[in-house]
Amino acid sequence: MADVGLNEATQIGSREFHFQTSTLVDEGVIRTEVFEKGQVLFVMNHQYERRSPSQTDGADSRLRHLVDKFHQTIIEEIDSLFEISEQVFEEENPVAHERIGQVFLSTHIFDKAEKHFLKAIELDPGRNGSFVYLGRCYFMQKRFNRAEKILSQILDRKVDYPDLYNMMGLVMMKKENFREALQYFKQALKQNATYVEAYLNLAEAILHRIDIQKQKRKITDLKQSVKFLKIILKKIDDYGNVDDRNHCRLLKKALVKMDTHKALMLLREYRENAFIRNTPPQVIGYKFQLRLLYSAEEMSTEVLENYEEKISQALQKNPSYPDLWHYLALIHLMQCRHYFLKGLDNFRDATRINPQFDKAVKNLRLVENDGREFLALIKTIA
Repeated sequence: MADVGLNEATQIGSREFHFQTSTLVDEGVIRTEVFEKGQVLFVMNHQYERRSPSQTDGADSRLRHLVDKFHQTIIEEIDSLFEISEQVFEEENPVAHERIGQVFLSTHIFDKAEKHFLKAIELDPGRNGSFVYLGRCYFMQKRFNRAEKILSQILDRKVDYPDLYNMMGLVMMKKENFREALQYFKQALKQNATYVEAYLNLAEAILHRIDIQKQKRKITDLKQSVKFLKIILKKIDDYGNVDDRNHCRLLKKALVKMDTHKALMLLREYRENAFIRNTPPQVIGYKFQLRLLYSAEEMSTEVLENYEEKISQALQKNPSYPDLWHYLALIHLMQCRHYFLKGLDNFRDATRINPQFDKAVKNLRLVENDGREFLALIKTIA
């Protein structure tokens, strides 16, 4: 079975995005990269069911259909996101601004994310989360002074918010204020002792300190720092997932050789993949929720299937998110409605072809009469 690829430039509002979709047949993955002005904004992967070598009939055409469907779904999702953004700006709802800001942030469309976070703060200056997300938005653009300034506004309020301290620690680390970074990460962990991302960032800050101590030959301090780092790695082992634990093993191998440069490189790469490029589970739910609330067009069966797959995958890794279970329930109800209406049309076709088909006539009457309450229920919930 041959690889399949699609390339398409699409105008969305006044902006042009380039969508490049390809297949990794051996891995059973369809991959779409989204570019703007030559830079990769984000990447989406779709795992599809591969067929055995004995099931070659129609395999190429089936794969082309899957690639085209996934490619068009991503384009439709971005186009819909920009339309929803305009609608959100027409109402003064800080929650909606914060949530769509997080969606834009996850797709690295930073200017749109910034505008929505600023609007959320304007509407509700006490909404601390929006300050943290805006700080993260500036951090991801390497606007570290701006990030520090916005985060300092809520630090002055003495807000005990782990994400705030973790974010401020990252900013300090990028500004090479490692002592301050350490204190912020420790403060984040004081508020949340299972905060794996903060442990990883603390490990990176300690590695920077170890690097300096190696250069200055401060042997006693160096031993203390290595001992502290091992404690942190043990915490990641205890609280992290499989990927976190595997990453710890690689770090420990580098530490055995005291190869701090390799260890730092591993940590930076892992943060990029696990926390910067990775879409948080709740944001996957926000994409569906915002489209449900604000999109003028009803979601097609294909769109619902796409959201069902994404949210189901997120729940496999994060089963303790009640919002995601709620969104998945809504999707299943909406799919029921699609199939209900499709079944209604099928009964009508049967009675049109054969008006004397008593069973079909009876079922059609039952569905038309008794199904109204079912449809009304779904509409009310969704």
